[in-house]
Parts: sequence; structure tokens; C-alpha cells
Amino acid sequence: MNTDHIKRATAAGWDTMSESYQRDSQIALDDVHYAPFAPGERELNLLGQVDGKRVLELACGGAQNSIALSRWGASTVGMDISPTQLRRALTLRSEAKTQVELVMGDMELPRMFKPGSFDIVLSSFGWEFIPDLGVCFHECYALLKPGGVMIVSTAHPLNAFVWDERQQAVLVTDYFNPPVEVWEDSVPDGHDPGTTFFHTFEEMFGLLTAEGFRIDKVLEPYPTALVAEARESNHEPPYAGPYWDESRDRLLKVPFAIVYVASK
Repeated sequence: MNTDHIKRATAAGWDTMSESYQRDSQIALDDVHYAPFAPGERELNLLGQVDGKRVLELACGGAQNSIALSRWGASTVGMDISPTQLRRALTLRSEAKTQVELVMGDMELPRMFKPGSFDIVLSSFGWEFIPDLGVCFHECYALLKPGGVMIVSTAHPLNAFVWDERQQAVLVTDYFNPPVEVWEDSVPDGHDPGTTFFHTFEEMFGLLTAEGFRIDKVLEPYPTALVAEARESNHEPPYAGPYWDESRDRLLKVPFAIVYVASK
């Protein structure tokens, strides 16, 4: 598939699975999530003070992160390639009574915005669907103001490999050349299956620094909400739900996400 086919397949796939994903995922509207069952922005403080800042959330889905940031005083724009996801975002925005601007578009080429118009660019789990991350990072760098921050929360490269339930271990076949995941579900008639691209730490570091970013921090968030002490408390993580039920054993041993905090 060429790049356009990949993007159309991604949009169609998310249109198909949006309802079940949003239903089975518990995503907070008062915190920014970075990984399932893991601490969010309230605890990690990756963004700093956001009041008065202009923020672009790429692949926003239901725009839960954008809504949370808007409640904290940021001027937020949420962009997604899936019309169905954006309809969910419209509903949540109305219920939350926030002023999040919503735009349909391709996060690889967000050229509808003026250069230097954002203090923060972020996405939680949109980057792994991009065919050419180098192009995307180039565009994001241009959109940021000097000193601006970009949050890249994406699927950890170890997610490319099969989890062995019996051995409770990941079967890593070739870490240096992680396979592309071809979606088995959520493929509507007349469309190609969506794809998920995995990138090694070295590759991500190289792509970001090649565009001029300084990498300030790298995290592999631990699902603290899954440990017994946390389950007994009333504290809810910003990203959880039955969507992740089958992955709990794996999440406790292998990071689902890797988060890069980069600045211009």
C-alpha cells in the first residue's frame, strides 16, 4: 500500500472501532493520559504550566486530553483523521462545556496551521499510525514556538512482538527490525486493513534530533493502578477500562508505551 492507502485504511479502521473503543476505554476528562493504568499529567507534570498556552493535540480521538487541557486554561485544538472519532469528540466537548476547536485532518501533514503558532504539540497513541514520522516531526517542529514542547506518547517497540501467555514473556524475534502490525479487526468492506508501525528507541531518537528537537526526558510508564495497593484505593487512572482486560498480565511486565518529551 502507498501512503494514501495507509491513511485511508487507518481512518476507516478507526471509524469502525470508535464506538467499541470509546465505550470500553475509561479516559479521563480532567487529566492527560499517557499510558494505560499509568499516572497522567497531574502526577508526571511533563507539560508544566498550561494556563494561557496554545495546544495542538494530534490524533485526538474523543479529544479527552484536549478537554482536560482546556479545563486547565489552555487554548486547545484537537485534530483527527476519523470522522467518527471527531463526532465523539463533539459530544464530549458539548457535555464538558469547553471551547476545544476540532479539526479533521492528517496528522502527518498538519499544514492548515501557521508556523510557530503552538506552545505544545502532543499525541497519545497517534504516532504509530504514521507512515513517515520524519515528515510529521518536521511539520510539528515548524508549528512550535521557540521553547515549545512536544509529547510523543507512542506504542513501545516491544509491542510489536507476541506475548506468550504460558511463559509470561514477550517473544522477541528481531528487535532491530520490528514487524508492522496489520489489523485483523475493524476492517470495513472495500478497505485495506490498517497498520501499526513500531520504532526502536534509537530510531525515534534519531528522527527527533534530526529535525532539531532536544529530547528532555524519556519515560516507560508503569501501570501503577494495576498493583494491589492501588486497586484498593479509590484513585482512578486517567486511562483504563475493560478494553485492556486481556492485556493486564503483559502490562505489568512489559511497557505498553514509551513517552518522549522533546523541546524546540
